[in-house]
Amino acid sequence: MSVLRRKGADPELVAGRIREALEGLVPILGIEACAVTLVSYREGVATLRLHGDCPDPECTMSVTHFRSGIEAHLRMRVPEVVEVRTIGPSETNGSDTAG
Repeated sequence: MSVLRRKGADPELVAGRIREALEGLVPILGIEACAVTLVSYREGVATLRLHGDCPDPECTMSVTHFRSGIEAHLRMRVPEVVEVRTIGPSETNGSDTAG
């Protein structure tokens, strides 16, 4: 567990920091044709919705690799995030949380 992890941090503030970190990923990964949005954040778990495809026809990045990279980036930028879950474009996670 990270020493920087903030116990009891306001979920709305954490959700805002997650959104900022996700916005910063778009230019890094060159994924303008793909959208990653925060659906919810609760108790260290960020649930993200992935839309679109890899814009490069030669793209070999699997969804698992893609999700792992996003999770590593979020955990580095937002220490409160301990897990990232992903859902498809039409799925809902059934939670009513910050997001």
